[in-house]
Amino acid sequence: MNCFIFVLAFIFIQDLPFKPKEEFEIKLDYQFKQRPMGDHNTVRLGDSAKEYEDRGGGGVLPYLILNIKPLKLQEEKMRMRIATNLNERTIFKKVSVNTVLALDLGFTVDMKDRVTSHEYTLTFISADKKPVDRILISIGEDGSFLVNGEKRGQF
Repeated sequence: MNCFIFVLAFIFIQDLPFKPKEEFEIKLDYQFKQRPMGDHNTVRLGDSAKEYEDRGGGGVLPYLILNIKPLKLQEEKMRMRIATNLNERTIFKKVSVNTVLALDLGFTVDMKDRVTSHEYTLTFISADKKPVDRILISIGEDGSFLVNGEKRGQF
């Protein structure tokens, strides 16, 4: 039963149009942060230098936050559903025109290595709870940054 609902939802989302790029703005907040270390008393003898650095042992790593601002909505106030490719907890936010929503994506290394979510679907929902349009954000394994299938850069 759950698979049937998931398939129907997937088909329905596929038919949902992308939000035109003139109706929203995405700004990158690209930072460098130290990855928090786990247990400092654990030694992994099989780890390569790259694996050690990816875990935060080699300094700071690139960290990505997206600031998303809707410039035009079909209604004055709408809701946005944020879903990931890993089916993590779905987030619902109230949005209105020119309000900035900060979407914390995390370390770019983790997204490229597929350790964390690398695809985000932002669905705009009207007051009568019907999906109107969507924004698809994805990070490729090569670090390419795509918005609605259009390449916007590379990490």
